[in-house]
Amino acid sequence: MRGCESAKLKEQKGLDALDKCKKCNVEKIGTNLVNISLNKKQEITVRELGGSMSPIWPNYLKDCHFLIYVIDMSNRLQVSAACMLFLSILTNPSLKDCQVLVLLNKMDLTTTMSRHEFESLFRWDDILKHSPHQISVKEVSAVSGLGLSEVLEWLLQHSK
Repeated sequence: MRGCESAKLKEQKGLDALDKCKKCNVEKIGTNLVNISLNKKQEITVRELGGSMSPIWPNYLKDCHFLIYVIDMSNRLQVSAACMLFLSILTNPSLKDCQVLVLLNKMDLTTTMSRHEFESLFRWDDILKHSPHQISVKEVSAVSGLGLSEVLEWLLQHSK
C-alpha cells in the first residue's frame, strides 16, 4: 500500500493525514510503517513497500497476515510488470494463509485502464481459479477517496 492510500485511510478515520496525501502520485520508494486505527479497539500496522523494492519483498512476508497489492492503473506500461510481480509474490510460501486485496488505484482518471482490460491482461479468472488465496479486488483513488471506505471494511473483516 503506498503512502497516500494509508494516509487517506487514516484521514477517513478522523486522523490528520492530509499532508501526506499531497505525494499521492509519487511512487513509494523504500519502506514505511503506518499504523491505521480500524476502530476504537483495533489498530493494524501496514508496511508499505515501494515497487522499486520488489527484489527484497520476500524478506518482509514472513509474518504477513494480509497482502494489499496496489496497482497504478494509469500507467499502462507498468500494469504488465505488476502482473508478473503479483504472480511471483503469490507463490511465496510465507503467504500460505494470507488474505489478499488488490487495489486498482487511480480509477478516477480518464487515462486509466478499465477493469475489463485489467482482468483480461492479468488473466484474472485463471488467477482466481488456481490460487490458494482468497483474493479480493477494489477500485480506488487515493486522491478522491473512491473505494477507501471499502478497503477499511475489508481490513476490519480480515484483521486478526
